[in-house]
Amino acid sequence: MKKYMFVAISILFLAGCSFNKQETTNNIFLIPEGFEGSIFTFYNMPDEPALKKEDDYTVIPVKEKTLDVLKDTEISQYGVSFTSTKDMIYGVVNDKYYYVDKNGKRKEINDQCISLGSNGGFSGKNGEDIKYSVIQVTSSSCGPSFKENGRNDFNAQVNHVGKYYFQKLAIKK
Repeated sequence: MKKYMFVAISILFLAGCSFNKQETTNNIFLIPEGFEGSIFTFYNMPDEPALKKEDDYTVIPVKEKTLDVLKDTEISQYGVSFTSTKDMIYGVVNDKYYYVDKNGKRKEINDQCISLGSNGGFSGKNGEDIKYSVIQVTSSSCGPSFKENGRNDFNAQVNHVGKYYFQKLAIKK
């Protein structure tokens, strides 16, 4: 009897595991060719287009911008994407990253050249719940250290760009 009970419990356990599928992020970042720096993605932005799908992945097109307060520094260029899509997908990160040339041709970026940053949120000027995520990308500092910690100058860039958008988009108290 104990043997049958063990088999029944094992089957139920394995069946339960198969229904407990882990969520994955499934993003494709399209980054301007040669870009190095921080990239912000802002979600739930009114009047911005929704993110498009490519198979099971959400496509995040990145635009390169310049922050005036960092003008004449090596970190004045940053990347940004704005979308009306309400929120990012949370889970195991399985994102894909590509440099895209002027003709739209993609070149995959090695995962040692990507550093995952923070996620966060704040209330927008119209009361909307704005979410954001940050990553860093490099082509000159790739390796385990960059993947784990990013670069100090890019971390400073994140602080400046984050402060700029918080002041621009958040409710003023």
